[in-house]
Amino acid sequence: MQLVHNRYFFILLVCAFFSPALYAQMSITGRVVDPTNAQPIFGASLLISGTNRGTTANEKGQFELSVAEGDQLQVSAVGYQTQTIRIKASTQTLTVELESSNTALNEVIVSGYATPQTIQRTAGSVGLVTSRDIQRTNGIHLQNFVNLIPGVRVEMRTVAAGNRIVIRGYGNQTNFNGVGYKAYLNDIPLTDGDGTTFLDDVDYTTLSRVEVLKGPASSSYGNALGGVVNLYTERAPGGKTSISQQVMVGSYGLFRTNTSIKTGSDNTSLNINYGHQKYDGFRIHGGSKKDFLTITSDTYLSRKRSMSVFVGYTNSYDLLSGQVDSVNLRVHPDTAEVAYLLNNASIKTESARIGLCHNYQFTDRFSNKTTLFVGGQVIDQPFAAGVNKTNKFKFGGRTVFSYTDEYSRLRPTLSIGAEFLKNFNFAKGYGLANGILGALRSDLEIQAMQYNIFAQAGIQVAPKLTLLAGAGLNYVEYGITDMRASSTTPAYVNASGYNRFKPVLTPRGALSYQLTNAISFYASVSEGYSAPATNQVVIAQTGVVNYNLRPELGVSYEIGSKGRLLNQALTYEIAYFTMAVTDKLIPQNFPASGNQPAYTLTTNAGKVQHNGIEVALQYAYRPTTGALALVRSFVSYTYSDFYYKDYKSDNNGDARTINFTGKKESGIAPNLLNAGFDLEVRPGFYLNATMMYVDKMPITLANDHYADAYTLLNGKVGYRSALGNHVNLDLYVGSDNMLSSTYSSLIFLNLPNPANNRPLFFNPAPKITVYSGAALKYTF
Repeated sequence: MQLVHNRYFFILLVCAFFSPALYAQMSITGRVVDPTNAQPIFGASLLISGTNRGTTANEKGQFELSVAEGDQLQVSAVGYQTQTIRIKASTQTLTVELESSNTALNEVIVSGYATPQTIQRTAGSVGLVTSRDIQRTNGIHLQNFVNLIPGVRVEMRTVAAGNRIVIRGYGNQTNFNGVGYKAYLNDIPLTDGDGTTFLDDVDYTTLSRVEVLKGPASSSYGNALGGVVNLYTERAPGGKTSISQQVMVGSYGLFRTNTSIKTGSDNTSLNINYGHQKYDGFRIHGGSKKDFLTITSDTYLSRKRSMSVFVGYTNSYDLLSGQVDSVNLRVHPDTAEVAYLLNNASIKTESARIGLCHNYQFTDRFSNKTTLFVGGQVIDQPFAAGVNKTNKFKFGGRTVFSYTDEYSRLRPTLSIGAEFLKNFNFAKGYGLANGILGALRSDLEIQAMQYNIFAQAGIQVAPKLTLLAGAGLNYVEYGITDMRASSTTPAYVNASGYNRFKPVLTPRGALSYQLTNAISFYASVSEGYSAPATNQVVIAQTGVVNYNLRPELGVSYEIGSKGRLLNQALTYEIAYFTMAVTDKLIPQNFPASGNQPAYTLTTNAGKVQHNGIEVALQYAYRPTTGALALVRSFVSYTYSDFYYKDYKSDNNGDARTINFTGKKESGIAPNLLNAGFDLEVRPGFYLNATMMYVDKMPITLANDHYADAYTLLNGKVGYRSALGNHVNLDLYVGSDNMLSSTYSSLIFLNLPNPANNRPLFFNPAPKITVYSGAALKYTF
């Protein structure tokens, strides 16, 4: 009997000892989502550290789990970075945002088609850059990480400004900014109502992801001929508050700092970042100074509602050195044009934008996403022969209603939406010579507007075969008021007027075949368009408005395959496309004559043919034990057979008209090859290296001038580790253009030949540069 009593007493002691843990157990619910598009991550794994207890998120990303205060919850999914969250006593519902990794990219969810879908199941070619890819570089220069995507090229006029993106041959039709594609930042349109994309007010160091939809494949964005670029900024991780400071120094006076505060609760996050950047530049009169303020906030109001806010402010001042000829590109790349020096040529920009994005899940199948934004820019740009002063005010929004039924046999998807963009541009142009302000040349008030309605749908016509179709109806309008007094110049003709381009209907159809869970094939046909931009409609140097232009039109055919092999360690993507473009806009350059400055007149006079092959391979090995944490190699290749099918210097048809039919399209390298290697060691050391090869390419319509081929080799080594429970440190040193290759970061295309037959095409990029930096983060 005494033994029985002792046994009961022992059991009571055990129960009393463990009772606090038992009482602390609580049930929480939540969801796992992709922060860039708020889409659920199906199959995400949730595991309590040090135990075998966990669960898996369902098709809606939702989960329920029994936890205790202080538990460390590890959340992971294929294609995403693992996140650890500490459970608090107040935790009842939890929203976990997983950032995409740079391995198993085919499993990352992207936007842009009928409904958000993984890259592998998307019937189109999508390029993706993740935060880990951006960290492979110094983060300042967009081209160092975006140019690794096959079919995509980023070019820069200066060391820190003048970015233009070329996607499958589109984006370099003008020598300033970008046209032919559309760009968005956190779903806020960056592209103006006139189709021009200005990127100098974006802080690339705050980006966490870049998605590129190549070709006119997405009706929901207006079927731009080049495609769509979606930029997304960093989010604050849930359940943590941190303060971080980054400092970077480098060649030619590079100095960059980032100061950020991130705080995240169970269902909200806030990220505030201030960035300061100074660059002397390697060319005479090539300095740059920039200040950025970026604020992002995400709030998950309930299971049905979420809202994100973006606030951005930029103040930048970039000096311009002008262009050099082929001789000085090799011999004196650091020189500047005299006229640029005398006029203190530069781009001074002050920019602000605010955007609000709201997601609402009406039912399990029906949802809406609406974005509204407002912004403004003040641009002061003296150049070699004048000065342009522009004030922009822009606003707009987009809304998309989506329906998805994953439980139906046909698995139908449907999205219907609209987008609206409008600009009020107040643009003045003056003569400028030797720094002395001249006469007023133009004084225009421009109202540019784009709007489109669209619909996309998909059904699973067979167990592995999905049919998709969509269409967009696109409108472009210009209203121009000429404020220049006609009496000032007797021969002057007032340029006021209004033009509404004929609406463009852009249909799309596609088939997707899922051979296995890891391999898919697709085929698509789509029509796209590219409207003339303001700088093509308005000739600021002469004050003339060109009302006779028409949008470019093109039909693209594409086939491709994506997949994961060798136990998901090897991923691949291959695509072939062919696109014929009509009404191609041709810039005609006219040299200065008398009191008339140099100017460019654009006309519809061409047809071009684009044929291309894009291939991307990646192998990632992640050992579970040992010193090595990651060994990753990748390669991408682009072949471009682009030529003028029916292309003339103008549409006059007289003796002065030059026929360029059969010539290779200028500004397009026939071969691009990129490769890279990443190595991570568990103590925290890492090594990143990339190689980019750009083939020789024609840079004039007549193919009588070429840019030489070049190879860029970039590398970075560092140490990244946690110092205790609260401090994280990252130390690194890197180098760009380690081979000291001679090349131009942006080329002015199709310039007329001067008397010495040495046009000023080239904007030289620096030889080998080095940089080093440190990032220190304290987590509360």
